[in-house]
Amino acid sequence: MSKKLRITVSIEEENGEAIITRESERTIPYISEIEEQGFRAAFHDLETAVLESRKEAGDSAVSEYLEHMSQKKPNLSREA
Repeated sequence: MSKKLRITVSIEEENGEAIITRESERTIPYISEIEEQGFRAAFHDLETAVLESRKEAGDSAVSEYLEHMSQKKPNLSREA
């Protein structure tokens, strides 16, 4: 019986309002699978799931944030 690992990355305004929220989900081993696979193999599966999920969520959030920021035009008005 596997469990789910969910990692969420959120980029927020200073007031706490989320600009970007990305989530990634992976299946991780549960006690019965740890007993079947052995600790090292199950730990490897867990570690891989965490690393892949964190990378996926982080990369996606940063990519969308940069895209979002590139669409905003800075106020470059100069006073003479």
